[in-house]
Amino acid sequence: MRSWKLCIAFLCCAVTLTAFPGAQQEQEFLRIWPIKPVVEFGGSIVLNCSASCKNIALETSLNSVPAGEGPTWRAFSLTNVSSWEPKPQCYATCQSNTFQEAAITVYRAPERVVLDPLPEVEVGKEYNVTCRVFDVAPIRNLTVTLYKGEKRLYVETFEDHRNPEAGSVVVTSNSITTQQNGHGKEVTCRAALDLRPEGPFLEKASNNQSRVAYPPEQVIMELQKSSTGQSWHYNLKCHIVRVAPLSKLTVTFFKGAERLHSQKLWNYTRPERANVTVTHPITLGPWDHGKAANCHVMLNFSPHKKPFTAASHKVALRTAESCTAIVVAASSIAMLSLLLVGILVYYLVWVPAASK
Repeated sequence: MRSWKLCIAFLCCAVTLTAFPGAQQEQEFLRIWPIKPVVEFGGSIVLNCSASCKNIALETSLNSVPAGEGPTWRAFSLTNVSSWEPKPQCYATCQSNTFQEAAITVYRAPERVVLDPLPEVEVGKEYNVTCRVFDVAPIRNLTVTLYKGEKRLYVETFEDHRNPEAGSVVVTSNSITTQQNGHGKEVTCRAALDLRPEGPFLEKASNNQSRVAYPPEQVIMELQKSSTGQSWHYNLKCHIVRVAPLSKLTVTFFKGAERLHSQKLWNYTRPERANVTVTHPITLGPWDHGKAANCHVMLNFSPHKKPFTAASHKVALRTAESCTAIVVAASSIAMLSLLLVGILVYYLVWVPAASK
């Protein structure tokens, strides 16, 4: 009986001795919170170290000041975070020195998002769109999207970018084709920095008016009698049908090979296609009868591309008076001029000579 009791007592002691170290190990812990913090470059963050051991501390190269403490925890405020890849560690003295690291993400919102100037592009032609995003971090969390209106044209991400420091990216979408209904819609570039769920979602966009050019569907020339009442005063009218943008249009009037007048429509700001009429007054003489006039239009897409040009049909310069009337009038003017010259010669030459 005595040996049985001793055996039971030994077994009980063995369980207690073997169970106690396991229980003690389960009670030991060291934690850092938050474990994946997100902080803006130059900003501040508070880290909490909790442990079942003594001598809780934080090891970091950043500026650190105590922010509170308790029996099993200590808090530290990291101010003016100026490292792109800080690795602060909580440590405590347990059975051995134990460490727990926080994986901090340091970010900087995009400073600027800029679209390269868009060219004037004829409908149906292809062009490239280039977007530049400046001073953003971390680039691996960045998504750049190009839109036309609300239509998404192109998306680029940077998951493979490993450098945590702030930098700039250039995104180019090739071979975008202009559509008939595209004029006036904005091409935009949106840069999104997604730091969720631990951090914010930041987006910045740059707007730029899309610059689709529509050559005129028709150019019509008209000769119209002036309302001034003068018999030989007329207006040359150049009608340009459905053209855009008007601000890039130049209209030139010709009489035969003679250039009469050129006008640039810089002050016209309407972005959509429109009809426009340009007027140039002209006084016709007998020598103009039977000549022809027309107007030329030039739509200048960009300094690097050949402009679009078109010309109206030619209009004969005919006054309301008949050709005979013009000849008679011209003859009368010539005879009157000769008469005046004769009178002038008579009084200036013959009269002084006779008086001598």
